[in-house]
Amino acid sequence: MTSYEISRFLQKCQKERDEAYRREESARDKLKRLEISMRSQIQELKTKLKEVTNENKALNKAVKKLRLDLGLEGNPKFKGKMTKDIIKELQDKEEQCSRLKEDNHSLSVQLKGMIPVITQTQKQKVEVEKQLQNIERKMQELQNENIHTSQLLQDTQRERDEFEKAYIMLKKSIEEAKQHINRSVQTTTSIPVNMQSSYKRMPRDTPSSQSFQAVLERRKISLDPPSHSASADGSAHKPYFSTAHS
Repeated sequence: MTSYEISRFLQKCQKERDEAYRREESARDKLKRLEISMRSQIQELKTKLKEVTNENKALNKAVKKLRLDLGLEGNPKFKGKMTKDIIKELQDKEEQCSRLKEDNHSLSVQLKGMIPVITQTQKQKVEVEKQLQNIERKMQELQNENIHTSQLLQDTQRERDEFEKAYIMLKKSIEEAKQHINRSVQTTTSIPVNMQSSYKRMPRDTPSSQSFQAVLERRKISLDPPSHSASADGSAHKPYFSTAHS
């Protein structure tokens, strides 16, 4: 190898060495910059981690306090459950509330459709109540009339009982008069035949006999019931009175 080639080879090696130095310097600078940026990022992450840790501690304290305030620790339904489990259950409850809200909306629509029917039913109810009031008033009037009729029937029955008592007393007095007349007739018939000529029968058309019969007939007609008037008239006897010849 000639000296020229050797010098060219040395120049090439020096050039490659210089290029390697430059690349190394550039890589070192990049590495330093990356290291600095990584350190700054790590510091920021450490700061954020510290802040998040402090915030997490504060949140844990707040959650614990809220669990105590809400009574979740003493409630067997939530006792021993993690906060995320409780949050999941609350989310499920929220979904149920959303479904119930939709159902409530559909029921509201149905209720709006039923409002005319309910209004018509209310009108019919008012009319039926009016009819019931009229019927109750008529029933009250009929009841009052029934009470009045019952009172009249009681008064009529009482008057009938009084008339029957008066009729019984009159009939008894007539029977006593008949017995007295019969005893008088028997006394007259018991007189000897030769002495009967001194007695004579009182004529039926005498004033005293006619007045007595008229009084009896008037009392019978005014007090005797229709069912007994015929028998009373049929059973009456013409009285006889004994008088001495003047």
